[in-house]
Formats: sequence, structure tokens, C-alpha cells
Amino acid sequence: MKPISTFLTSIALLSLTSLNASAAIISFDLQGLGGNGLLGTNERPTAISGSGSGGEIGAGVTFDTDTSILTINIGWGSANGGTDLSSSVTNAHIHGPVAGSSLTDYMTGTAGVPSGFGIFTSVPAVTSPSAGAISVTRTFTATQAAQLLNGQFYLNVHTVTNGGGEIRGNLVAIPEPSSLLLAVAAAGLTLVRRKRE
Repeated sequence: MKPISTFLTSIALLSLTSLNASAAIISFDLQGLGGNGLLGTNERPTAISGSGSGGEIGAGVTFDTDTSILTINIGWGSANGGTDLSSSVTNAHIHGPVAGSSLTDYMTGTAGVPSGFGIFTSVPAVTSPSAGAISVTRTFTATQAAQLLNGQFYLNVHTVTNGGGEIRGNLVAIPEPSSLLLAVAAAGLTLVRRKRE
């Protein structure tokens, strides 16, 4: 008879495979060590001063596993439920993949902008510090998609005052992969216990 840990691992892997095969759309949260959303306290290597904020709007941020397309709907400033940025927005990017081995590493690290992942450059409609919004899509390669689902990409909004980035949020899949694995393992353990009774 196989050890219970091997059995649970097998159940978890089979369940994750089944979920991946059937799940076409994965939702994301914007997170960081400074809090949830697009925040200055999430900026790295050091947090910026200022109280600007933003986050997901409308349909939020989702990834289609069939097409490998990430859809981004974000906004900032008081008109979008956040607080006004320090100055006009000059650019916004998807940065990554961040090196490391844990979500904490990804939230504390920085990375460049992959080719084609810039969201906009000097588009007047989205540069307002009090009412900016972006709705765009970007296509990921298979390797980038795996890194995205692992939490290795983040959104960064740059302003005149904070050229290196004023508000940031890491793209974290819902549920987080580790939480999903624990839930599946717990369900497997419940099945094992019921079988023994």
C-alpha cells in the first residue's frame, strides 16, 4: 500500500491537472508587501513617498489559458476609488519575470519590461493623476504563462514625480496555487479518513 503522503500528492496533482484542463479563465489580485492593490508601498527596491493608489476596475485582471491572453482593467485616482497620484502618469508596464523561489521574493524583486508588454506611452486619456484607467490585453508565451501563474509578474505605473514607478501590484492568481494545493490535499485527506471509518 502506498504511503498516505504519496496518495495525497497524487490526488492533488490529478485535481490540479483537471482544474487546469477545464479552467479557461483565471482571475488575479494585485498584491504586494505593502498591501492589496496598486500602491506606493508595494514599490521596490524602496517604497516611494506619497499616497496615490489604484486597483482593478470593471472586469479586473484575467488570464485565458486557452488563448494565453492576459486582460488588464486597472484604474487609479479618486475617480476610480483610489487616491490621486502625485503627478501625471508617464507610462505603465507589465514587469517580469522576477527571479526567486517564493511569492515574497517576487514581491520584493524587480524586473524589466518584456518586449511588447508596455501598456501605453503618453496616451492623454490615461495620464490623469486623479482619473486614469487602462484596459488592454497582452499575449504570453507558454513559459511566460507559467511564470505569470507563479506570481512572477507585476504591474507598475510611472509618474513624472516617480519615474521609477509610483504604484505597483504583483499579479497573483486566485486562488493562489499553494492555497489551491492545500485545499485539494485537505479534500484528499478527508476522503482517506472516510474510507478508513
